[in-house]
Amino acid sequence: MRKNYDVVIIGGGIQGLALAYYIARDSSQRVALFEKSYLGSGASGRNGEMIRSAFGSRQWIGLWDKSLRLWENLAADLDFNVMFTRHGYLILATSNEELESLKQNLKTQHQFGLATSILDAGDVLRLIPAIGPGIATGGLLQTNGGFARHDAAIWGYARAARRLQVDIFPYTEATDIVVESGRICAVKTANGSVATPMVVNTAGAHDQKIAQMAGLELPTESLRIEIMVTEPLKPFLAKAISAPAMLCYMHQSARGEFIGGAERDDFVPSTSMRNSLGTTSAIARKYVRLFPRLAGVRMMRQWTGLVSQTPDHAPIIGPVPGVEGLLVSVAWSGYGFMGGPGGGKALSEYIISGKVPPEIRPFNLERFKTGQLVNEPAIIKKEHRGK
Repeated sequence: MRKNYDVVIIGGGIQGLALAYYIARDSSQRVALFEKSYLGSGASGRNGEMIRSAFGSRQWIGLWDKSLRLWENLAADLDFNVMFTRHGYLILATSNEELESLKQNLKTQHQFGLATSILDAGDVLRLIPAIGPGIATGGLLQTNGGFARHDAAIWGYARAARRLQVDIFPYTEATDIVVESGRICAVKTANGSVATPMVVNTAGAHDQKIAQMAGLELPTESLRIEIMVTEPLKPFLAKAISAPAMLCYMHQSARGEFIGGAERDDFVPSTSMRNSLGTTSAIARKYVRLFPRLAGVRMMRQWTGLVSQTPDHAPIIGPVPGVEGLLVSVAWSGYGFMGGPGGGKALSEYIISGKVPPEIRPFNLERFKTGQLVNEPAIIKKEHRGK
């Protein structure tokens, strides 16, 4: 561990690792990354692995399409196979109102040149014959969307960053951030202190704890997500699918496993990492309704992860007013894996040039004071539905 670094990143998920890699690749700045557990131990290693830029708002499309373009060449860039597969991504409409909303989103997407199209109910059934009767009223297909292996992406970024002399310290918890006269000065860790003029909080669901070390309160809350994986099955799901109205998303792996995450309709916030029988049963019922052939299929494993979320469900990215040298890339609301390359690249551009790139400008922290919130209609929103 050096005594001084130009940039210290706290959090070893895809946001932190991508940021470290792009800073090191595109500048000569000395970078350290601290992670209190193993790399990818948070939501970056516990997500549904799905990737798209087919959203409804200009803000989300701009940032996530930057990310999708990076995903398309990421294996070559990192010299590591991240297993990005462009099978296509289908946003499923289960009502006429939902389909009309997707048609409105399409207009915005085509302004950005996205490869998207509207499907009617018959198109959806021809594309995915396994969908249950009466479920689909249509959908929106992004042909260059798909999925990648989350562990491969973490390993690829970490290996490439180390190759560029980034110092990565797993199992090294940040214990304090030293701020003097409104400026970042140092970071204390369980294994010693380092001086630095810049700290980036990429701590995922632990973003609030890191922010408080610098005297900052973030408008975020931590929430639990659960995902299940079945035994290998014959291929029946040609696309990655999101069904926002049903609060679920899914794809089938190259090995034939059905991988899906969902929320209960009576969603209640929780930070427990324990799997729950109630949520497992609720998820299973949704998937059997969507795909009747899954009835009786064995679930091989399940996992729980924590995500951080803001009131408008959009991330906070960029510098923090009032604390010179403090930056954040947090609260990605479950969309941080697909947005990781774009978020890391854009924030690295700010760190290197001092100019905020247009893709992350709308996601500033100040929007919660000015009221310029980001409204994205095409995501699964984890609202408080229960007691």
